[in-house]
Amino acid sequence: MGEIGHRVLAWVDAASRGNGSGAQAWSQTAGNGSGFAPDMGELARRGDVYGLGDLTRDLSARFGGSPAQEGELRRALDDFTRQAVVQIAGLSGASGDQQIGGVRAALDSASHADALGGLDGVIAHFEAATADLSAQNRS
Repeated sequence: MGEIGHRVLAWVDAASRGNGSGAQAWSQTAGNGSGFAPDMGELARRGDVYGLGDLTRDLSARFGGSPAQEGELRRALDDFTRQAVVQIAGLSGASGDQQIGGVRAALDSASHADALGGLDGVIAHFEAATADLSAQNRS
């Protein structure tokens, strides 16, 4: 989840010519990212701009997921990312803590949710965080 936050913030900063305060605040929360940089060529191709396909394959392989679980994980990552973009982009220009506060709260809430182990548990945590962000974005 932390890596997705880094990727979303990189795109929001690139699109809004932001000052990086959200990315700095996120790094304090989630640690350093992978060094992801937005690829305008991928955007022009309407490709996987956040690299979620690679993240999905990596997590599925790490947890020994089935093809069906991998598909469910990809859907969960897509849904979470979409809600995180709405949240973070909507607060572009705010202080870093304000920009990431809702995502941080959603992740904290999701980390305490009861979930199964393995990949099903990872999916459940993403779904819980997505539900929280979705509720925030509607209010």
